[in-house]
Amino acid sequence: MKRYALIFGLATLLAGVVAMPSSAASFDDSNPCPASGPLLVCPSGQVGQPYTLQLRALGGCDLYRWEITNGSVPAGLTMSSSGLITGTPTAVTDTSPWMTVHDLLPSEGGYPWCGGDNHSERQFVFHVTPGLSIQNQSVPGGTIGQPYSVTLTALSVTNTNPVQGSPATATWTVQSGNLPAGVTLSSQGLLSGTPTSEGSYQFVVQAQAGGVSDTETETLVVRQPLVVSSPFQRGAAKSEVGVPYTAEQTATGGNGTFTWTLASGSLPTGVELAPTGTLAGIPAAPGRFAFGLRVTDGEGRVATVNGTLVVAAKLTITTRKLKPAKVGRPYRAAIAKVGGVAPTVWTVRGKLPKNVKLAPKLGLFLGTPTTAGKFRVTVRAVDALGVKSQKTLTLVVGA
Repeated sequence: MKRYALIFGLATLLAGVVAMPSSAASFDDSNPCPASGPLLVCPSGQVGQPYTLQLRALGGCDLYRWEITNGSVPAGLTMSSSGLITGTPTAVTDTSPWMTVHDLLPSEGGYPWCGGDNHSERQFVFHVTPGLSIQNQSVPGGTIGQPYSVTLTALSVTNTNPVQGSPATATWTVQSGNLPAGVTLSSQGLLSGTPTSEGSYQFVVQAQAGGVSDTETETLVVRQPLVVSSPFQRGAAKSEVGVPYTAEQTATGGNGTFTWTLASGSLPTGVELAPTGTLAGIPAAPGRFAFGLRVTDGEGRVATVNGTLVVAAKLTITTRKLKPAKVGRPYRAAIAKVGGVAPTVWTVRGKLPKNVKLAPKLGLFLGTPTTAGKFRVTVRAVDALGVKSQKTLTLVVGA
């Protein structure tokens, strides 16, 4: 009976024993933040570049909880309770926060045998240096057979909100992908050449400067050239004051939506250019108007066409009266006009003296009258645009 009681007592004693950590949680002085005197100096970060760092501890209960007890990590970074520091630094800075590492208690998800919060505190140093940022978020499209030139640029960034820094002299390379045939990238960042084949070309460029680097994926789209079709390519166009005018410009090649704008010169008052390429309106004043029209496609390609629009004054017969004629004598009288667009066709209504006619293309009364009298007639002129003008005149033939 005593033997059983002894065994029971030993079992009870063993059941009451709890495994305890051999030491308090402490910091790893060599990795990832080696010690420099009392400080733990972490790897430097760069402005605008992703940063990830897992802090490490030793001893204690082997599971830990981290907290910042004084100070902060650099702006843009955060630290989780597991000691994982992540984010993207936003500014050049030096911070020296105090970190505390705790043993993770059973109530916090730690091992059941961890008997107490044995913790250590240490000061860390974080250093953020300027980053490098490629500024060309996209490159303009290229055109087959036309010279292409774009200079890639990089910025030494000291702050990302707002973006601050200075231009960086970088060395440029193509890391992967393909450039269009005929185009190369120089070490100074000049993307240039004459594309020889159509297509969409994606490539990754890298800029390096002062031990820092940045990469950017670029897409250079090469299309067929823009080809413009315009009535102004056939020479000067003609219009007339008060007469509606319309001219359509079209373009092919390139890609996307075509947008037309006035590149130079001026249009007649009352005439406007629509983004679709339609030149339309009612000219309000005569004159000769020279201008350049520009079309831009959806990827920035440009083509131009020069044009001249001659606006004639409104067709008007100006003759007020006809010179008199005499029987038996040759007669010649011109009908005067202003404005209009040639050719002009003339007609007459009413009774003319016998042997006198109106030349329809010249606007001349010609002939040798054989009868005397007063002859009242209406003369009409019609120009190439269909504009009409008429006048009632009296031809007096003396004996």
